[in-house]
Amino acid sequence: MPPDALEDLLPWRAPFLCIDRLIACQPHRSITTLKRISADDMLAPPPVPVGTLWHALLALEGINQTAALLYRLSHGEMDRDRLPLLGHMRTRFPGRARPGDTLVFEVRAVKMTRAHGLFEGTASVEGSPVVEAELSLAAARRGEAP
Repeated sequence: MPPDALEDLLPWRAPFLCIDRLIACQPHRSITTLKRISADDMLAPPPVPVGTLWHALLALEGINQTAALLYRLSHGEMDRDRLPLLGHMRTRFPGRARPGDTLVFEVRAVKMTRAHGLFEGTASVEGSPVVEAELSLAAARRGEAP
């Protein structure tokens, strides 16, 4: 799936879209996407100590966006009276990505309904994890607390 097709399915746009390509999807089960990191990419860590945290948080955002894409490809467009809310239950940052790397985002739906979801996701480079996360999704009605 080309990037412009991703923009039709997701609300994020460059430079905030953290997915370049959809590799595989089994609706309601799992999805794999990727992001190539270039030197001028927002995901490329700056040459300061905060760089490691910055790139890890953006890799986590790639997992979030991949989970949102799995939800969308599984359930279609979210009802207009609902807002998607993503939360992190547990996150680890065991590795690091650099310009020239390709991040592979893999997300598995532990449980997903039209209104809620639990996901496990990883961002890895050549099979080595950079970020591992457990996520939750709620589709809250506008004006109501989730």
